[in-house]
Amino acid sequence: MKKLLSILLCGILVVSIVGCSKANNENTSNNSNTEGKKDKVTLKVFDAMAYGLERYDELVKSFEESHPGVTVEVQHAPNDTNALLGARVSSNDIPDVFAIQVGSYAQSYYEFAYDWSNDKDVLDLFNQSALKTGLNSEGKIMSLPWTYENMGLLYNKDIFNAAGIDKLPQTLDELEQACIDIKAAGYIPFAISAKENWVLKQVATNFMMDKKLDAKGVVEAIDNGSLTFDTMPNFKNLFRFLDLAVEYGPAKPLEVDWETSENMLANGEAAIIHMGDWCQSTLDKFNPDANVGFLPFPVSDNPDDVTLLSSVSWTYIVNKDSDNIDLAKQYLQFILTSDEGIDWITNYIGSVPAAAGAHKVKGKLANDAAAYIKAGKTNGWIHSLMPTGFDTTLGPLMQSYMINGITVEESIKELEDDWMNRRQQ
Repeated sequence: MKKLLSILLCGILVVSIVGCSKANNENTSNNSNTEGKKDKVTLKVFDAMAYGLERYDELVKSFEESHPGVTVEVQHAPNDTNALLGARVSSNDIPDVFAIQVGSYAQSYYEFAYDWSNDKDVLDLFNQSALKTGLNSEGKIMSLPWTYENMGLLYNKDIFNAAGIDKLPQTLDELEQACIDIKAAGYIPFAISAKENWVLKQVATNFMMDKKLDAKGVVEAIDNGSLTFDTMPNFKNLFRFLDLAVEYGPAKPLEVDWETSENMLANGEAAIIHMGDWCQSTLDKFNPDANVGFLPFPVSDNPDDVTLLSSVSWTYIVNKDSDNIDLAKQYLQFILTSDEGIDWITNYIGSVPAAAGAHKVKGKLANDAAAYIKAGKTNGWIHSLMPTGFDTTLGPLMQSYMINGITVEESIKELEDDWMNRRQQ
């Protein structure tokens, strides 16, 4: 619980409850508290998704219709997710089903999680590699995966063409030259979502990556002291990238949020942002004809160091002490593996499901990333393996650097100290 209490300190508690329609028919679930009764049942769900919400609401209604007497109460929390969930758990208001990032955050909630290890019929519905992200230290499956997601720099192909850029930059020098050419063509080169700590955290992990170690190896090396932020091959280049983002970005870069950056990219106002293929539905909403793709992240002067990061990023936990545990299990299986759930993931979010089977994905970005995945040119996610709460130091520190509030040397020392202190808690 010590980790959960630390989570409470990292955000402002803003609760947005989305109530869904109520059915008046008799509850037919197998829940022991409602068997033989006509009382209504409320299933509490905590969800971190920000995309495809209209279709998600339809999923909720469909589940309610197939389970008369059941109301699904969803709290959508795409921002301050960890703080909000931590607050609910600490106040003993644990949702029946809740989403959390894989890695350190998910592991901190496994004491509350239902163990799926013996539910072979359900586990067979998922890709085995995806299920591994839900393993605890004893090898038990404590959560179920949502989608594979890819992240890095996204670029507007039409702007690159207008600027005469016919080869994607692979080094920081080439990236800077691309910015010069884009600006000369009359466009804003960068619209990084510097207002968002989580975006800056993800940006930083590209520069932490050591391809010889991959994500897990990098984290283990930092933990055991064989690798430091000062000795990472490319980490200091992060600050050069931030300099470029400020010089070639909007006049007030720290006022650019995730939605603004995606809008600017989709509508041809800015050439490059940092985001993942999870934003496909928003890009399509802003401009269905947006010609965008992944730009593997240049992090050094070596073209071989470019990165595109790919992983199962979000996982769902069923509260093992839920009064409606059978219903919670049915709901989770429905949104992750049913035909309707797969339609939500592939056509409205545009991502690749963790559910087993061949799925046709609508998203341009997910299909673009598939070529890199097939060629073995992706790496895992470091940010999901960081010490719990480390992102609350990393993001603000990068913002401080961007407004000349802290030096490179001070930043590196603070990050090193914060990482090790959190590991010792």
